[in-house]
Amino acid sequence: MDLRFLRRLTEPTEPCATVYLDASHDSEDAEHALRLRWQERRTSLEEQGADARTLDALEDAVLRGRRAAGRAGRVLVARGDEVPLDRFLPEPPDQPSATWGVAPDLLPMLLQLPEPMTAVVVRVDRGGGEILLADPSDADAETEPVEEFEGEEHPLHKVRGGGWKHLKMQHTVENTWRSNVREVAERVDRRVVETGARLVVLAGEAQSRRLLHDNLGEESAKYAVEVEHSGMPSGADDPELEAAVDTAARDASTRERLAVLDHLDQVAARPDGAFAQGIRPVLAALRAEQVDTLLLDGGVERAALVWIAEPSTHVALEREELEAIGDEPVDQVPVDSALLRAAAGSGAAFQPLGGGRTGLVGRPVEDGVAALLRWAPAASS
Repeated sequence: MDLRFLRRLTEPTEPCATVYLDASHDSEDAEHALRLRWQERRTSLEEQGADARTLDALEDAVLRGRRAAGRAGRVLVARGDEVPLDRFLPEPPDQPSATWGVAPDLLPMLLQLPEPMTAVVVRVDRGGGEILLADPSDADAETEPVEEFEGEEHPLHKVRGGGWKHLKMQHTVENTWRSNVREVAERVDRRVVETGARLVVLAGEAQSRRLLHDNLGEESAKYAVEVEHSGMPSGADDPELEAAVDTAARDASTRERLAVLDHLDQVAARPDGAFAQGIRPVLAALRAEQVDTLLLDGGVERAALVWIAEPSTHVALEREELEAIGDEPVDQVPVDSALLRAAAGSGAAFQPLGGGRTGLVGRPVEDGVAALLRWAPAASS
């Protein structure tokens, strides 16, 4: 999981509030129940020292903002007048909570949310089609039509008949169709590069989407999947296509996660592998900005505290370790918060080893913490 979307939350060291609550809206007294749940969270934050501006911003978001449909959880992060994170979760939290500190509490959210994944969605047939952008992980994000296209002004329908004239017309139709699809493929390739998409969904008429698949560039083809769809012009408001894209995104995310776990098994088995496990070695790798992918067990011991400094990658178990490199320690935070803050700040990815609703089997690692590294550690003398 790419953690860059968390930088705005994790880089400041001013105190913030993180709230997890049951946001279900599935009964006649749902509004009253929501107010009671929020009041419990607000009281907890007040007792921890949260300021009035932050509390009022959260209350406005919770009580006057959006409502879930049916059972749902909700996570919010707020500082002062701003609520930079407000997302619904697939299920209510097992343990509703409200925390006040210099680093947001993000691990429970990351164990539930689908991975952010931009998808380039293409509907294509012999007469043209459309390209759309979607983020299947964000229920609030709207699918965005970005291009529509029509074929060249040449015959696009085969005609009945015989003889050499008929054969020439057939050949013209085939050439026009193939030329149209090649142009669509070039547009898709550009969109993949521009957006960093890791999923390309091909829908529409079967022969056209297969031909489109064959004409995609190497990068686009790597992420491309074909889905069964009516092939009719759809625009963004198409439940059938939306469901197909959601399924393709879940499958792609699972494949990526399993590939990371397979890679973990391989490097962990090599004595000189680019791998670290245990809190202290992983903290050292984060300080060196050596971590490519942070791996956390969903059941990691969250009571352990880690010192953090203003630079997000400056993390250590002992205050003296930070002072030795010229840092002024800011505060101690739970180990998972410190690790995620440092990973987001250094451009590292994140992979759950288990826990939450990932559906993946955990890998036992020391302290529930490990990392795939950008380079192998230097051999000890």
